[in-house]
Amino acid sequence: MLDKLIKYFVYATKGYITKIQLIKFLYLADLYAVKWTGKQLTELNWYYYYFGPWHEDIDAALDKMNGKEISIETEGSTTLIKLGAEAENIDDLQLPISLKLVLDNIRREWAGAGQDKMKQLLDYVYTTAPMLEVKDKHQPEEKVRLNLQAEREKLITELG
Repeated sequence: MLDKLIKYFVYATKGYITKIQLIKFLYLADLYAVKWTGKQLTELNWYYYYFGPWHEDIDAALDKMNGKEISIETEGSTTLIKLGAEAENIDDLQLPISLKLVLDNIRREWAGAGQDKMKQLLDYVYTTAPMLEVKDKHQPEEKVRLNLQAEREKLITELG
């Protein structure tokens, strides 16, 4: 599922997405799935690492797709994830319409260029329940497991 989600976000943004945005989008997709269904979309054990949610399998998946479905390019200090020569159509991914709606909401809300858009995305991610549990208690270079269930627990508490 990780590969499909990466492809979805890269294809849906027409290849105008940074690596930072992509990682945050993947985190939000898993977080929202846990929040509403109790289950993640991916099998990633998300970590707080260097100021944000992260998992090394994302880098491995990107490396595997690079030069095929995606193209990884660096411009200054920014890593861009663009469409590759073998990029498919979103419909070829055969994702359920309900999942596509969730993913598209993430893309619509947080995609785009500019420092303001990125700041809004980062501010939002850093205020999610799993991040709030760990970010002020650990150093950035520590690799600390994130508890995505905390977001579901927060929702249940809010709903009473």
